[in-house]
Amino acid sequence: MARGDAVVFSISAALAGIVVAAVTYSVVVLDKVPNPSALVSDGAASSWLVLTWAPSFCRVEPSNPACTSGEVEQKGQTLLLHGLWPQPPDRQNCGVPRAIDERQLPPVDLAGNVRAELQATMVDTASLTHHEWYTHGTCSGVSPDTYFGDAATLTDDVRRALDPVFRDASGGRLTLAEVRRRIDATFGAGTGERVALGCRKTAGEGSVVVDVRLSLPPVVALRGGDGVLALDELLAEGPPMPAQCRHGSVPA
Repeated sequence: MARGDAVVFSISAALAGIVVAAVTYSVVVLDKVPNPSALVSDGAASSWLVLTWAPSFCRVEPSNPACTSGEVEQKGQTLLLHGLWPQPPDRQNCGVPRAIDERQLPPVDLAGNVRAELQATMVDTASLTHHEWYTHGTCSGVSPDTYFGDAATLTDDVRRALDPVFRDASGGRLTLAEVRRRIDATFGAGTGERVALGCRKTAGEGSVVVDVRLSLPPVVALRGGDGVLALDELLAEGPPMPAQCRHGSVPA
C-alpha cells in the first residue's frame, strides 16, 4: 500500500470509529434513558451538588489548563459548579459502553440560555459539561438542559449563602461547623447536616478546603411545576451527609 493510501485509510478508519461511537451512543443511551420513577423510588437514591472554591482549586491543581490560562482567577473568590452527581457513587456512565472513549462521544447539545448560565458558574465549560454529562448526567433521568440548568440555578443559591463564609476565611482556616451553621441560618434548622466539605492535602499547607458537597434528593425530584424547587426544601429532603473533612485552610 502506498504511503498516501495508508494515510487515507487511517483517517477513514478513525472517522468510522467516531461514527460508530456516535451511533452506539444514540442507540444505547438516548433510546434507553433511566426510568425516572425508578430513580425516585430507589431508597438509596439521592444526589450531590458539588461546588469548588476557585482559589483552592488552583492551589491543589496549579497545572490545570483552567488555572494556567487565568480563567479560574478571573472568576474571583467564588464557588464554581463542579457537578451534580446521582448517588450512590457507583451510579455512573449509564448506558455508555465501556469500550467507547468518552472523547469520541457526541458534544452535549444545550440551549443557549443554559450555556450562558454555565459560563457564569463553571470553568473549562465545554470540556467539563461533556465529562459531567456522560459520567453523571446519563444516570440522572432528565435532559441535559434540565440537568445543567437546575445545577446552575442551585449553584447561585449556594453562592449567596457560602461565598461570604469562604471569603471571611480567606488566608485562614474554615471549619465544617461554620459552614453548617450558615446553612442552618439560611435554609432552616437541620439543613446543615446535609452539607460536607471536601479537602485535599498539599505540601507545606496540610489540608486545604476544596469542595462543598450538598446532599439533595434524586435529580429527577429536584423540580416542581414551576421549575427547580427551593434549596431549603431540597436540603430538608436530602439524606444527612457524613462529616468527610472537619476543617482546612482556605487560600487567600
